[in-house]
Amino acid sequence: MTTQELNMAKAEAFAGRLFAGTLEALDLINVYVGDRLGLYRSLAADGPATPAQLAQRCSINERYAREWLEQQAVTGIVDVDDATKPEDQRTYTLPAHHGIALTDPDSPFSMTPLARAMVSVVQALPKVLEAYRTGGGVSWGDYGIDGIESQGDFNRPWLVGQFATEYIPSVPDVHARLEADPPARVADFACGVGWASIALARAYPKISVDGFDFDAPSIDRARRFAKESGVDNRASFHVQDIAEGSLAGSYDLVVVIEAIHDLSRPVETLANIKGLLAPGGSAIIADERTADTFTAPGDELERLFYGVSTVICLPGGMAEQPSAGTGTVMRESTMRRYASEAGFSGVNILDIDHFALRFYHLLP
Repeated sequence: MTTQELNMAKAEAFAGRLFAGTLEALDLINVYVGDRLGLYRSLAADGPATPAQLAQRCSINERYAREWLEQQAVTGIVDVDDATKPEDQRTYTLPAHHGIALTDPDSPFSMTPLARAMVSVVQALPKVLEAYRTGGGVSWGDYGIDGIESQGDFNRPWLVGQFATEYIPSVPDVHARLEADPPARVADFACGVGWASIALARAYPKISVDGFDFDAPSIDRARRFAKESGVDNRASFHVQDIAEGSLAGSYDLVVVIEAIHDLSRPVETLANIKGLLAPGGSAIIADERTADTFTAPGDELERLFYGVSTVICLPGGMAEQPSAGTGTVMRESTMRRYASEAGFSGVNILDIDHFALRFYHLLP
């Protein structure tokens, strides 16, 4: 094989990879349509449907319902009873194993948040491009409601499932303090829509939790979810920039879930956290389980982290200047450096098995 033939083969393979990615991207966009319009939820709850039936159930146009159902069948997401039937008489079914990923927000297989995240990026792309040109950033609000809800729902399954019932109890001194008297006070910094706070309040009936986030729409949702979960009397949420240093209090536990890498001023934030800890208090930080060193090509997890960082996390962290410019790929060594500069005496890595996150226990 000549060099030219070899290069053409590589070019063809690369073009094939991008074409396959286009198909997957189009699937995600159509998943977004089905999620936002309630089409999957109707197929899961109300059963199989013809285009007319689905259109009536979900208050959408029948012609659009038919096109979407046919696309879903062609791509293998829904099943069709008989492809040879007249187009308006075909009945479509959502397989139960697909419904888990598309309709259950508490399932560890929930995937609709990723579709919402991709759409939020598309909405913000003009401002992302401008940030690349100027060295500025993109505010969280520019990613819209899709960005807010995708972030909250992506972490929701493990937060409501394992965080307060398995992960925190695996840290004996923290678990004991949360069960003891006088009742412990907990702060959830960069709380987003509040699932970590809610999970802790559910699991530990004595504690009170304060959730803080600079994003008002996120806090509005957190308050609503806390009320719906029956813990709004012990889980309170506040619009507050956690890097400002104006908070007062004494907390037995501070948690920060997947947010330190997003902050313009991570060291200042960690120093504020240290100052808010009660004697014997603990800070637990969950952030990306990155590789120890940069390697290229990388595995799928590193590809995910870098892909998100280039269009969401780094632009978000650069929105406020001066900025540390951390990005999603915050390696363990960087986290240890930030903690040391903030005045913490050490960092322990907790023995918690999560496929994408590493849990740091910061020692005052």
